[in-house]
Amino acid sequence: MAYSNFTFAKLKKDYNIEQKDVFLFNNIAIEHKEASQRLKDDLQEAKEIPLMTEKAKSEAIIYPIIKEIRRKNPQIGIFSGYALNIEGNKDLQGNPDFMISAKAQKSSVEAPIFCMVEAKNGVIEEGYAQCAAEMYAARLFNQDMNEPYETIYGAVTNAFDWVFLKLENKIVLIDRERYFLNDLPKILGIFQYIVDSIHAQQLA
Repeated sequence: MAYSNFTFAKLKKDYNIEQKDVFLFNNIAIEHKEASQRLKDDLQEAKEIPLMTEKAKSEAIIYPIIKEIRRKNPQIGIFSGYALNIEGNKDLQGNPDFMISAKAQKSSVEAPIFCMVEAKNGVIEEGYAQCAAEMYAARLFNQDMNEPYETIYGAVTNAFDWVFLKLENKIVLIDRERYFLNDLPKILGIFQYIVDSIHAQQLA
């Protein structure tokens, strides 16, 4: 079963995972991060081409933003379209849009994965359960690789609107606040906070 077929009802029934709407970052001082000139140029160029499909938006806007995170944090790895299949589980199979790992491996996905980014062409709410299933699979992957990171982050976006998620224990926390592309420094700041959080776990 592909991750895109998941619903929160199935996540609860099969894995006892609940969902909860919260303000994820209200009590956290998120430092805004200015976009590099390279990213600004990429996004300006994106305004000049048709962006009618999920693939086009992913290539023109989402991937450049994720690459910016990697440029600022060369110790992490990013993977686009790689398979994340949990052995022995026919449901947790598929190719998430983007995975971010705490290791800068270039040839294959390596644990710990700590953030999933799911692209949607239209209504991003339709991607929450899919992203949650991928986040849960990332946790299982980490455990299988002896990297038992319990907290996994996620983001669902149609390129212009971004919503962040967090998997803690058996609860998927979905941010009530939506972030928009014209507030890019805040989006980059949240991603930097997520990267910093995983590194703090590694040092603990």
